[in-house]
Amino acid sequence: MADSTIMQQPETTAPGKEAGTQPDTAARTRRPAMRRSPVGEQAVTFEDVTKKFGKEEVLHDITFRVPWGEILGIIGPSGSGKTTTIRMMLGMYKASSGTVRLFGRDPWKLRRSDRERIGYMPQDFVLYPALTTEENLRFAASLYGVPWWETRRRIAQLLPFVDLEDARARRAEDLSGGMRRRLSLAATLMHDPDFLVLDEPTAGIDPILRESIWDGLKSAREDGKTMVITTQYVAEAEYCDQVLLVHEGTIIAAGTPSDLRRAATGGEMLDIRFDQPRPDIVARLQSLPFVHGVEALDRPDEVRVTVDNLSTDLLSLTEYCDREEGGCVSMEPHTLTFDDVFVRLVSGARDTEQDQQHGNPRDPAPPSVAT
Repeated sequence: MADSTIMQQPETTAPGKEAGTQPDTAARTRRPAMRRSPVGEQAVTFEDVTKKFGKEEVLHDITFRVPWGEILGIIGPSGSGKTTTIRMMLGMYKASSGTVRLFGRDPWKLRRSDRERIGYMPQDFVLYPALTTEENLRFAASLYGVPWWETRRRIAQLLPFVDLEDARARRAEDLSGGMRRRLSLAATLMHDPDFLVLDEPTAGIDPILRESIWDGLKSAREDGKTMVITTQYVAEAEYCDQVLLVHEGTIIAAGTPSDLRRAATGGEMLDIRFDQPRPDIVARLQSLPFVHGVEALDRPDEVRVTVDNLSTDLLSLTEYCDREEGGCVSMEPHTLTFDDVFVRLVSGARDTEQDQQHGNPRDPAPPSVAT
C-alpha cells in the first residue's frame, strides 16, 4: 500500500552537516508553504469557457469549480478535451471565450510564488532519458530550490510509493513506459506542491499499483492537498470527490460519484428474486407510484427495480410484494459500475443532441460541481 506520509510537509529544521556541506538555508526559505485557504474559496473556476483551434471548437461552454482540499476527476475517452482543459487551467492555452481563474487569478498572471505551489504531470515524458531515476528526481527538486536534506527525504519516500526502489540507478531511457509514468509522478511530487494537476497519472500502470497510488493520493487529500486528475479509466471516478464526465468537448455530467449514478439510473436500483416467474410482474411493479423503472433480468424469476430512495421506498416495496405477490426470495441493492454509468450518460447525451436537432429539446444542463 502507498506510504501515507508521501505528501506531508517537510521538517522545519535541518539535520546536521553531511560530508562538510552546510544546509542551504537560503534555498529552504524559497520552499512554498502549504496554503491554508478560507473555507469555500475555489482553487479553480471555469465559467462558460470555450476553446477554438482555428475554426474548430474543441471545448464548448465549460463551467465548473474546484474547492480547496478536494479531488476533481476529469474522465473521458481520448480526444474528449481533458488535456486541453487542464492546459487552459495552467495558462498554457488561453480560452477563446469565458473566464478561467486559478487561485483567484488569471492563469497568465500567476506570481512565481503561485507557480511554486503547483505540481504538473503532463502526458508526455519530459525528464532526461540519459539521467538515472534518482538523478531525475534530484534535478526536479533543484528546480524549486529544495534543500539537500529534504531532497533525500523525499526520494526515500517517493521511490517506494511509485515502486521504483530497484530502478533508482537505472537510466530513464532503459525504463519501460509504465515505469517512466511512475518516475514522472514522483518528479511532480518532489517539491511537495499543495495543488496537483496530473494528466493520466495511472496510464500504463498495473491495477495493483494503480490502487496503491490512488491510496497515496487520497491520503494527500486528507493532508489538505487539492488535485485535478484526468483519466481514461472510468472506474477511477470512485476515488474522486467530484467528477466531470466529458465527451467530444462537452461536460455531459458532473457531480459526486453518487450524483452520477443517480443521473444515469434515475434513482437507486434493487434486484428482486421471486420463488418462481411472475407473469406481467414488470407492468405491475411499474404501476407503483414510487417505482421509476423495472427491467427484466436474465433469470425469469428476477427483476431490477429503480426507486427514488431505497432508504424510504424499500419498506413500501416489501409490503407490496408480501401483500400482492406472495413475498419474494431476496432483495439486493444493485450498483452500476462506472463503465455502465459512463455508457448510459453518453447515450443520454447523444439522445438529447438528436432531440434538439429534431426540434424536441431536453434540458442538457449537468449537475453543477462544487457550487
